Amino acid sequence: MVLGKKYTDESENGIVSPDEFKKMLDELFLLSGVLNIGDSIPWIDFLDLQGYVKRMKALSKKFDRFLEHVLDEHNARREGVKDYVAQDMVDVLLQLADDPDLEVKLERHGVKAFTQPRLPPHLYSI
Repeated sequence: MVLGKKYTDESENGIVSPDEFKKMLDELFLLSGVLNIGDSIPWIDFLDLQGYVKRMKALSKKFDRFLEHVLDEHNARREGVKDYVAQDMVDVLLQLADDPDLEVKLERHGVKAFTQPRLPPHLYSI
């Protein structure tokens, strides 16, 4: 299990509603497959003629807010507990981020990157 619990909830303590999360995932899948004219013609990229870049940035902020909430909740659960045992992937990644002996330091944005929704590899093949 990656996050350890269900974060899309109808109650007031859920960070996003199930409908909103579904819309975020639909938007992610849509935007990951669009053909952006600015990618083909770089000198007009700054115009964002189709509006995809604006939509990608807005979606990125939504996912960042969601993942920040998840990490804050996991950190709050770990605080004050001596010899905390990791219960899910986020806990393991946060423990690695706190480990000063690692050769390559894992930072908070790295933990978020590992937990982001990823497209299945078969969707990348043409």
